[in-house]
Amino acid sequence: MALPGLLSRAQFIDLMPISEQSHYLPESMELNRTGAGEQLSADLGDRLWQGEITLGRLLRTEAGRPQVLIDLIRQSGRSFLLYDTRRPAPLLDPTGTILGASAPTLNALGADPRELRIGGLPATYVLSAGDYLSFTYGTSPVRYALHRVVTTTTAVAGLTPLFEVTPAIRTGAVAGAAITLLKAYCKAVIIPGSVKVGVGRRTITDGIGFGYVQALR
Repeated sequence: MALPGLLSRAQFIDLMPISEQSHYLPESMELNRTGAGEQLSADLGDRLWQGEITLGRLLRTEAGRPQVLIDLIRQSGRSFLLYDTRRPAPLLDPTGTILGASAPTLNALGADPRELRIGGLPATYVLSAGDYLSFTYGTSPVRYALHRVVTTTTAVAGLTPLFEVTPAIRTGAVAGAAITLLKAYCKAVIIPGSVKVGVGRRTITDGIGFGYVQALR
């Protein structure tokens, strides 16, 4: 059976033997300077997660699967779900044991689009600065939101206070959405021209990699 156009985490990123990853949120703005030396900035659009992945040194018997999956996504209409493999879980719950069977949800959105509240957590669950969270919103298409916690926050009876995340929450997010804290993810596409096919030396292949950028549709 052919794989879907959107590959799940289990179908793509979890199968990549990653040795290095960068995952960051670049600015999307322009900066102009007046004759008086004043710096004027303006947002140009949504800030999108971006990064690069480099695979480790692979034996000939190991290289085939990641190579063919990367080739598969190098075409129009293909995308994949991706997370920051350097921080796949909350800092103070690295295995997800504390979270357990809890089902956190987006309890409320703040008046400020940078703030939200999460419910359904273990009683005193801690989200640390730098932790990731994700949720879906919208229909036709379903969109994938990925945010990072700005300030450490502790739940009280399973409910956090309003806390800040980055990037700002986009229009369409609604209370009640399921929150993912383990392998929090976004939808991404490969950056054209970014693929490094690697170099083969007898039984070893080294240097396979690619760049990616978040996709909202």
